[in-house]
Amino acid sequence: MLNIKTTFQRAHGKIDVKINNNEINRFYQSGSAKVFYPKSSQKFKELVLVNTAGGITSGDNFSYDFEIVNKSKIFLTTQTAERAYKGFNEQAKIKISLTVDDTSNLFWIPQELILFNKCNFDRNIEVNLSLNSNFVLAETTIFGRTAMGEYLEKGYFNDNWRINVNKSLFHAEALNLNGNIKETLSNIASAKNGVAISNIFIYGKKLLSYENNLHEKLKNSETVLLSHSIWNDKILVRMVAKDAYDLKSIQKNLISILADDNIPKVWNS
Repeated sequence: MLNIKTTFQRAHGKIDVKINNNEINRFYQSGSAKVFYPKSSQKFKELVLVNTAGGITSGDNFSYDFEIVNKSKIFLTTQTAERAYKGFNEQAKIKISLTVDDTSNLFWIPQELILFNKCNFDRNIEVNLSLNSNFVLAETTIFGRTAMGEYLEKGYFNDNWRINVNKSLFHAEALNLNGNIKETLSNIASAKNGVAISNIFIYGKKLLSYENNLHEKLKNSETVLLSHSIWNDKILVRMVAKDAYDLKSIQKNLISILADDNIPKVWNS
């Protein structure tokens, strides 16, 4: 009998970009990872990530490295939602490295990550800030393509953030979902049957001055439960939603406040 070993094609990509005074100083991209820097009249310029593979699945491997310096103001986002599809064996991996000097502003605000049933995905985000950097990290995760009646029941998702200031660990986040994820998300201590979550980390003297303005927008609704804390020169906002669209609307309002009435244009496309 003919023994045929099947090897599945995997997607790989690497991006390495440096922005100096809102101008490209270093630019490298390869594989399925692409980045665009469209012209804009806004104070905040946009770097837009595109995964030409159309999503991620087991064995895919992506690496993103961004350095923002010399009075730059950057929105770093994605063209559309990222999708983590069903996968087996080797995990899909994304490694993200963000560096911001003490004169610059960076908003890491990708559009939502959708976890499909039986996904197999590992993500690591490493952030290196200076004492006077201004930085926002906003990550939204949707548990299944709920608009199509599809829900995340089983799979694996491991998400780790490490945020350093002056090379010392300042804040860490870790999320691990595996096995019967649907049961885990049903618990009142986790998502209480919510279909989406968003975690927003805010750092920097200028951004912290908006805390009172943010407080006016940080109110629970019928579909979104949220709260925020401010301590040790940082603000952390957490949201759990029964409707991902309502969650995204609140996130847009918060980003607009922090970025002086600007949001990424690609969010409206």
